[in-house]
Amino acid sequence: MEMRLFVMSTSVIDILQLEYQRFSAKEKEIADYVIRNRQSINNINIKDLASYTNTSTSTITRFCKKVGCDTFVDFKILLNREAQKPRNDTDIFIKTQNLYNDIVNATAEMLDTERIEEVVELIKESRRIYVYGLGSSGLSALEFKYRLTRMNLVVDAVTDSHMMTMSASLLGKDDVVIGLSNSGRTTEVSHALNQARKRGAKVIGITNFDHTPLSEVSDICLFTPDIGRSGDVNFINSQLAIIYILDVMSLLLLEDENLLKARRQTLQALYSAE
Repeated sequence: MEMRLFVMSTSVIDILQLEYQRFSAKEKEIADYVIRNRQSINNINIKDLASYTNTSTSTITRFCKKVGCDTFVDFKILLNREAQKPRNDTDIFIKTQNLYNDIVNATAEMLDTERIEEVVELIKESRRIYVYGLGSSGLSALEFKYRLTRMNLVVDAVTDSHMMTMSASLLGKDDVVIGLSNSGRTTEVSHALNQARKRGAKVIGITNFDHTPLSEVSDICLFTPDIGRSGDVNFINSQLAIIYILDVMSLLLLEDENLLKARRQTLQALYSAE
């Protein structure tokens, strides 16, 4: 199966996130600092950055080349083009709105429409669909199950690691399994996806990072922004970007007349039962 996705993004922040797992420990320190301080990074020189991150200027130069920039100056120019104007986030209501807008906008920018449309077609053509996720990702898996069930698709959400392994062992070439994991390193999910792929099932991953166990086992991997990019450690809705992707996929599925008809039937049944 050769359907892997490698996102080519013009966003420096997107590249830092997707390539993060390939960075050395020192390069990760540089990436973390840049993401946290991207609004002011244009005001410091390479020696300052080396001092702030306990690295060397040569390490920073290698880091810049890894993300496609010849020099630190080139890196700052690209980053400055993306930087937003400073905002007043002292009002908690405005701050929350801005955080949500940041994640939604970043998710929209990272979307690969062709790959999402390909996933939608696989779902429509499949015999069965399984959605795997643990913890908060398990809640997103259940949400997607409810949506697809109302479209009369055969789907189940599996939020227990043992059940994931068992269901994966029974899948076949006409089945699709979708794995949800922000980190891409949820061992139980990746293990089950690997089992499903060995059985011939199509494997879809939705995660923040490339070069992880989940992205490596996926036939198609859809990438979402890491909420850490917001710079606010108190922002805890880690599923917002995943839900955005599931929303897009749901709307694309409802362009099919039969799926739309089934959803309307379930809505009518619910309304008549009240």
